[in-house]
Amino acid sequence: MHQRMSAMHSGKALTNAVFRFVLVLVLPAIMLLIMVKGLEVTNHINLPVVDVATQVIQQDGKPTYREVSLPHNYTLGSGFSYGQYSLVLPKAGGDTTAILLPPFRDTLVMRTGGELIWQTAPVSYSRERMMPRFRYQPVYHEFPNRLFDGENLAVSIDIGSSGGLRLPQIYAGTPEEVKPVYQRLYWSQIGVHKVMLWLTPVITMFYLMLWWFRRQNSEYLYFALGTVCWALTNMTFTISNLPISQHIYWMLSVSLQPMLTLFMVLFLHRWYGIEGRKLEYGFVCVSLLLVVASFALYEWDPQYLWWRFNESFLRGFVALSAVYIGGILLWQACLRHSLSALILAISGLVGVYAGVLDSLDGMQLLDMYFPLSIHANLLIFLTLCGLLMYRYVSALNKSEELQKTLEDKVVEAVKRFEQEQSIAHESEKQRALLTERQNLLSDMHDGLGSQLVELITLLRVKSVGREDLQLKAQQCLNDLRLILDSRNPLFETQFTVLLGQWRSRIEPVLEASGIDLAWSLDICDEEMHLSAQQKLDLLRVFQELITNTIKHAKDATRVMFCCQMESNSLHIQITDDGKCSEEQDDSDHGYGLASIQSRVKRLGGQCHFQRGTSGASTEMIIPTGKEAGNRT
Repeated sequence: MHQRMSAMHSGKALTNAVFRFVLVLVLPAIMLLIMVKGLEVTNHINLPVVDVATQVIQQDGKPTYREVSLPHNYTLGSGFSYGQYSLVLPKAGGDTTAILLPPFRDTLVMRTGGELIWQTAPVSYSRERMMPRFRYQPVYHEFPNRLFDGENLAVSIDIGSSGGLRLPQIYAGTPEEVKPVYQRLYWSQIGVHKVMLWLTPVITMFYLMLWWFRRQNSEYLYFALGTVCWALTNMTFTISNLPISQHIYWMLSVSLQPMLTLFMVLFLHRWYGIEGRKLEYGFVCVSLLLVVASFALYEWDPQYLWWRFNESFLRGFVALSAVYIGGILLWQACLRHSLSALILAISGLVGVYAGVLDSLDGMQLLDMYFPLSIHANLLIFLTLCGLLMYRYVSALNKSEELQKTLEDKVVEAVKRFEQEQSIAHESEKQRALLTERQNLLSDMHDGLGSQLVELITLLRVKSVGREDLQLKAQQCLNDLRLILDSRNPLFETQFTVLLGQWRSRIEPVLEASGIDLAWSLDICDEEMHLSAQQKLDLLRVFQELITNTIKHAKDATRVMFCCQMESNSLHIQITDDGKCSEEQDDSDHGYGLASIQSRVKRLGGQCHFQRGTSGASTEMIIPTGKEAGNRT
């Protein structure tokens, strides 16, 4: 089954390729035939026509006359003298007779009675002289009727140029009858040339800008260079009346043709992504060699060797390049199943066919009055502009689709991230709550629990006084309050309020013991970065020092609490004026100081005790920076 499906698919692909092959070969020929039929407007001219003339042939110094039909192609002789004719122009009504010559190649000089009455352009016999070109252009001229002898005007015509002999039919009539026909002929034959010459700078700048902004797409550069070569060739070879010498004319026309085919080959290679560096180098070398050889031969022997070289090598290279370009277009149209490749191949082969026909016409093997390449080139330019627009729109649509897909994925990722963040936040909240509970239980076990055990132990001792029991119970209550205050969110960023809360609890206890409290506080809450556990440890240190003062400072009447902030640290000093003898039992007092030192060390601070008969003093330095809040 799989083999049968594969065979059907291969057969369908082969049929499609054959159809494309036939379409690309046949459709351009049909389009050219339609173009030729549309351009042959001379068959529809309804004007009086002069279609018979007498040709003057010089033989052995004697003129010979013979009747010929127009249009007529004939030359006998050498150099640039291509023929002399005599004919009769009919007179039109009114004051002026207008004549119309359909598109022809040559320079025409008209005389009556030996007097020059009109010429299309001066005939040049030297390559250094100026040589205006009027190839393929219709000609319009008006004669005053006073020149006519009765109803007719006998004229002699000399035709001479480097393009070959061709005397066309001559149409006559009033200016009102002839001029509209001339305008129609002009714009159908030459108008496209003019339009393309006007559009050439715009097209060139457009593709150069495309290449400048997308320099990785070098096909735009090569197409722009090819457009320039085509424009210069067209100006110098087809319709130009530029005042240039024959030397410059021939050098430009001959040199630009191989360069045009070279740039078109490079353009197609880049457009279709064809890898052929060695072939491209060969095209470059041959093109430059032909240009250099053409210049050298024209300077050495322009009459024989250069003409042979031009007609054989140079035209052969252009023809082979055109065949190669047509082969690329045909192959890509059959290989690629895309409409753009098919359209480009059809328009490109129209240009190839038109170039072949124009070359045959240039060698006088055909008898056409109009060029086909210019119309084909317009078709190619329009096709490429359409394909570029299609490529741009397709890329834009694809970009918008990718952007929309990306936006949808971003929205989905944001929603997923928010959900994960919500889950993580809830998990973190539960973890923080569990940690807080564990810390609270640990603080109550280590602090309040141990003090309750001591209180129970004292209750079992009958000799313990009531005041000692009351002091121990007050310590248990104060420790519980410290634990709760350190966890209170209201005091999280207000350490001064937390100290004030602690002060309101210890001050009555000191007053009951006959001790006054001197309070000095100078700190900034914004610079305090202590965690809840660190605040609890610090309050326990303060609580332990006040308890030691109440228990061990004999005859104490005053306690001074001083807390100041300097350089991201707390400087704390607690002093009393109580007496302490050397014989006093310091077992409990020593245990309390050791606990204080342990807590201060855990806070990353320093502690210094000083005791004497005149009182006791404790100095501490506790860091409060951000690194202190991260201390474990």
